[in-house]
Amino acid sequence: MEFLIEVLWASLLVGVPIGLFTLALVWWALQGGHLKESANTNALVREMKAMSMSDKKKKKKDASWQKENLHPLQKKWARFGGGFYGIVAFFTYIVVEMLEVIDTITHLGGFVDFIKHLNLDVIIRMLVQALMNFITAIIWPVYWMKRIETDQVWVWFVMAYAGYWFGLKLAQALIQRRKKASD
Repeated sequence: MEFLIEVLWASLLVGVPIGLFTLALVWWALQGGHLKESANTNALVREMKAMSMSDKKKKKKDASWQKENLHPLQKKWARFGGGFYGIVAFFTYIVVEMLEVIDTITHLGGFVDFIKHLNLDVIIRMLVQALMNFITAIIWPVYWMKRIETDQVWVWFVMAYAGYWFGLKLAQALIQRRKKASD
């Protein structure tokens, strides 16, 4: 029974958010033409990983997207690696950044006091913290293992991957359905 409860919690707290985040990112990239529409999930995953390659490594002439045309959020996603690891790293970065901003605003006494205290020192501290949060996001397994209080951490990682996979599949299905409806 404990195992089923663990699976349920992991599904709700990790699987669903990662699935929705994956759906949003991949649908957006497919919709914008930054990724090729592909019924083959493996091909789509390879293409997402190719997003993160540097311009020097990316000499493919058949690339369906241009890094310069990506939205800044898509560029950030590409910096994290594009695939499962990249999506969870980007998700972790957003979570950590939001918590950091909320903590900073709360610590300074609210939004109005935050604006009053906003100076070069605060901005520099926030930029340094953003860099530290980037590093935290890159090593996201360590970050999340410290926060998950369970003996079955692997269940949480499996649910995160399941959410990612379902998000990919749903994004593909939505794009294909839209394409069929427009034909």
